[in-house]
Amino acid sequence: MVWEIVGIVFVLMLIGFIKNVMRLFSLNKNIEFLAQYTKKYVEYCNNYLGKEIRSEEENRHYIRLLSDAPKAQTLLMDAGYVDYKLAGTLSYLTNYQILINTVQTLRNPPSFGQEEYEMLYNILVMQVSRLNELHGNIRNETLNPIILLREGVQFFTTLPISLLYWTGLIKYSTQYKLSNNIVVKFFNFVILFIGFVSAIFTIVLGWEPFKELLKDFL
Repeated sequence: MVWEIVGIVFVLMLIGFIKNVMRLFSLNKNIEFLAQYTKKYVEYCNNYLGKEIRSEEENRHYIRLLSDAPKAQTLLMDAGYVDYKLAGTLSYLTNYQILINTVQTLRNPPSFGQEEYEMLYNILVMQVSRLNELHGNIRNETLNPIILLREGVQFFTTLPISLLYWTGLIKYSTQYKLSNNIVVKFFNFVILFIGFVSAIFTIVLGWEPFKELLKDFL
């Protein structure tokens, strides 16, 4: 029984390792994409914003920004939704998709104020930094066996949420929020704690005495 427990722990750690490697690979791609998008956005603002320049190069830049906007908006996650005050009014919009809405006005910026363009730039820069920090944390966690075990357990506890995302029923931002919910994390902790205590008792007492002890306790 001891070797079975060791085998289960090893499999969970292996799943956690594979999960982290896949997350690092995905994060690398997302960081590169968002950094390039930020660079193109800055280039467009510096060269064309408010200058009424229409050329083949301008059109290519604008179409690229517009085409990649949905993916960039998704990668901003919660940072991409803001409570936004409409310029020149007292009205506020909640959960305003700052990137998608701002990019669409690049060719026809409002005559009053351009704070929205600077706000979007700041959000893009901070999100790239945030993803880089997350990448560093996951890379360090990949060398921690306890965290790999946690990730292996979490893979199974969040599998229903992941299935909803893979089938397109929920968005990535929703999957991220649900998977990192305090209730889900507490559930993972309970499973890890019970598993750890059970493993210790089984190794120290043996499986049969542990079953008798558990039966008496229940």
